[in-house]
Amino acid sequence: MSSLSQLEQDLKQFRALPYHSDTQLAQKLREVQAWQRGRIHKTHQALFATANNQAMGEFLIDQLYGGEKFNVLAEQLERMVQKAEKLEKFIPANAVSTGAAGIIEAINAIKLDLQLAQYLKENHLSADEPSMIKAYRSVNAESARRQQIADLKQMCYRTDKYLKSFILQKAFSLAKGTAYKKGFQPLYDFIAEGFAAIKPIKSIGARTYALS
Repeated sequence: MSSLSQLEQDLKQFRALPYHSDTQLAQKLREVQAWQRGRIHKTHQALFATANNQAMGEFLIDQLYGGEKFNVLAEQLERMVQKAEKLEKFIPANAVSTGAAGIIEAINAIKLDLQLAQYLKENHLSADEPSMIKAYRSVNAESARRQQIADLKQMCYRTDKYLKSFILQKAFSLAKGTAYKKGFQPLYDFIAEGFAAIKPIKSIGARTYALS
């Protein structure tokens, strides 16, 4: 299955997640995502204090715990992904597949955090540290969380391998006008944000390992 076909399936699953029609669950998910962002900033404060790491760190956090920002992106992508195979005619395939992988990882993160949000909702709890510890223990998704980290690392190693090529980045930059004209702006901009975030980093794979 191609990365874009997988993305199409994941976007359909994302749209079917229950928080889209449950305002209380959606609020709990926002609380969980905000807590996750704060936790990562706190536990990796030294890493984020380095100027070269800040853009990459913020991109990863926004990507995985973007809340409403990601909802808007997903809605836009869902409308265009069926014709997205055409992208590879004018945007390098490795850039498209890595961008798609990043979106899939964000959807997986939402699915995992939704389990925590459901626990908080059912038990009338807020997303503070004691309640989140209880939620993690109750959900008991350790293996899925470990797989999430492994998948994220793999995506970042692919980024090191493919997206730091000067030729690829130049070809990607030249494709902007065509991408916008043909209606692929959301995915193009998502990949472009990733390019900008990794530019100062010597090895994004190593930095992602430090975030785990």
